[in-house]
Amino acid sequence: MVPDHAEVYYYVRHPQAATVQSIFERLVKAAEGAAVGTGTSMEYEVIGGTYERLSVVALQELVHENLETVGGVVWDAEEQAFAEALKKTLPAEPPLGSEREIQPSGWQQTYASSDAGDVSWTVPTSTLSTATWVPGTAAHTWQAVAADGVSIGVKGMMVAAKTMAFTAVDLYSDASKLAEIRAEFLERRGSDFVYTPLLGDRKPPLDYRASVMR
Repeated sequence: MVPDHAEVYYYVRHPQAATVQSIFERLVKAAEGAAVGTGTSMEYEVIGGTYERLSVVALQELVHENLETVGGVVWDAEEQAFAEALKKTLPAEPPLGSEREIQPSGWQQTYASSDAGDVSWTVPTSTLSTATWVPGTAAHTWQAVAADGVSIGVKGMMVAAKTMAFTAVDLYSDASKLAEIRAEFLERRGSDFVYTPLLGDRKPPLDYRASVMR
């Protein structure tokens, strides 16, 4: 049986937004060609997309300096006992105790989609990671939820908050550092760059319903 209507969902990914756009154009042409070959018609809708993050070394180094000033996470006896129990369900590496250490600054390719990438092409942006979980925890796991729900997660969050606050103070009080960051940002982005959002054609889902528990 051949249906009179069918839908398919494709997700195009690449570390660079420009390449994603070119791949998607090829995908559309392939679909158009298949439609011609089968005597059918096709239409498509872009649901959404994001940019990769644009790095600014000067800003990232400033954030790291402040992270080193704040220091790592230190647990009390109760938190340590909780972490040791949770660690039994996790890989041996990295070991307990590494949450107290600030790792060297470095660059790492991530594969999570986030609109933080779009922001980074508009204003200088940096990222940092803190120990809100027991070392060795993977994202989207029950172990992550367990640590987030207790003071272990709160202490890691406070390290991040203090680092961000110190960085903001530096940027407000040091005009030369702000100028250095902005100059690098404009150089990396390119003088002819024009931001074009990859949000697609679909209207925002503002008609959702919120359920209330009584």
